[in-house]
Amino acid sequence: IASGSMDKTVRLWDARIGAPGHTLEGHTDAVFSVAYSPNGEQIASGSMDKTVWLWDARIGALRHTLQGHEGSVLSVAYSPNGEQIASGSGDHTVRLWDSVSGALRHTLQGHEDSVMSVAYSPNGEQIASGSFNKAVRLWEVASGQCRSVIQGFLGTVSSVAWKATPEGLYLLTGHGDKLVRQWEIEEGDEVRVRLIWMSPHAELNVNETLIEGVVGLSEMNRALMKQRGADDGFII
Repeated sequence: IASGSMDKTVRLWDARIGAPGHTLEGHTDAVFSVAYSPNGEQIASGSMDKTVWLWDARIGALRHTLQGHEGSVLSVAYSPNGEQIASGSGDHTVRLWDSVSGALRHTLQGHEDSVMSVAYSPNGEQIASGSFNKAVRLWEVASGQCRSVIQGFLGTVSSVAWKATPEGLYLLTGHGDKLVRQWEIEEGDEVRVRLIWMSPHAELNVNETLIEGVVGLSEMNRALMKQRGADDGFII
């Protein structure tokens, strides 16, 4: 296990017995996010010092320091093949880096506030980023282009995660409005996003949520959601 701390270090722990391993030192401010590469040989750490550090997980040695962000690095994630790293920052951008050389590949711009969470799709072709400005963006990794924007939430998008099943590709989003939502992502010439479900909440808040094409939604529930501000895609 790797843990990042306000004490500016990353610590490695034996997951079986809880014994401490290497302590990775060098960041000059709090470490907000850490991630292991898929093969477990490298660790990325993102810090309030605006950098991403790449470490050799076996011996705890620093391999690369990735510089360029103008704000705290709040989230880091490896691509499924381990060849690339995404970092989300308080400077409103997502940056894509080569995990071997440390070279910058793309800077993804479009968010209007801090990027709180980043995640690669299971096939590595897309990245989802969640922001403090209550929006999720879907990006094409190869080109760095934004393919879709999901917005209208009532709180910060603090977490994003993908899953692939035989039925399709899905994105889960966690929010400051205390809800978890699952979206179906249909890929093609255009990316189409449909809300599939959301977690229960004491008060139904769906302002500006697109419900067009939602599967299994009764007419009564559709009418209730429209009353609470949801968008069914119908234009008068």
